[in-house]
Amino acid sequence: MGLRMVQRLLSAGYKLTVYNRTAEKANALVDNGARFAVNPRQLAERSDVIITMVSDGRAVRDVAEGVWGAFSVAQRGTVFIDCSTISVGTTKYLALRAENLGCYWLDAPALGGPAAAEAGELSFVVGGPKNILDENIEIFNALGRVTWMGECGMGQAAKIVHNMACGISLAAFSEAIILGEKLGLERKQTIETLLNGAVGSPLLKVKAPKFEENDFEPAFALTMMLKDLTLAEDAAKESELFLPALSAVKKLYNLARIRGFGDEDSSAVIKAFQFLTEVKR
Repeated sequence: MGLRMVQRLLSAGYKLTVYNRTAEKANALVDNGARFAVNPRQLAERSDVIITMVSDGRAVRDVAEGVWGAFSVAQRGTVFIDCSTISVGTTKYLALRAENLGCYWLDAPALGGPAAAEAGELSFVVGGPKNILDENIEIFNALGRVTWMGECGMGQAAKIVHNMACGISLAAFSEAIILGEKLGLERKQTIETLLNGAVGSPLLKVKAPKFEENDFEPAFALTMMLKDLTLAEDAAKESELFLPALSAVKKLYNLARIRGFGDEDSSAVIKAFQFLTEVKR
């Protein structure tokens, strides 16, 4: 995702400095005109807008406030745009840290996969100062479209509930496919029925070939979906909510991870259902 976003910005004419913990992953970007920074601190010295797209809250904090973090040298007025998916609490903490440095923080998690990133069709749900978003809107326009959600943390709140719904939906599709097979339907028949009915959705259209062909090359890894479901579960606990569907579905993703499918696509949750069916026999 991050790689494709950078390529879009380079194509739009932005002068970029990039950092990746695995330097070799940035080679193609450097070949296309980006400068490479050896750590986030060096990147911050060269940048007035810093965009992060990393795996989790710990990684975002490491980029921002680690030993070689960007906060250590960020100039007043620097804008941080975090496109990762992390907790609302971590976002609010980092936004306050940035504010104390005279900087700005926008949480701008992206909706959409690698294909949307490559086409410049991502959807960003953004939290933070509206005037700062407006001042940097051309950056977002190069990458996709934007919906402003309110204060810092609200972008992450929107992304968490979105991914929770996606995770539950993939489990529901998987369960329907397994039941269809038990009733004598071919997998393709079940999928076509779902696509042509009320539950047909952009998510199912994207994942249908993976279900149909048993090809779970990752677009969004199962471990990442499990991480996002954990964020949703933690948020529910903090809000004193019990969400039974979320609780049940998270266990299925965890089972799939334990069975060795964590690096496959999130739709590989169907393998948890297949395993449970075999055990029940």
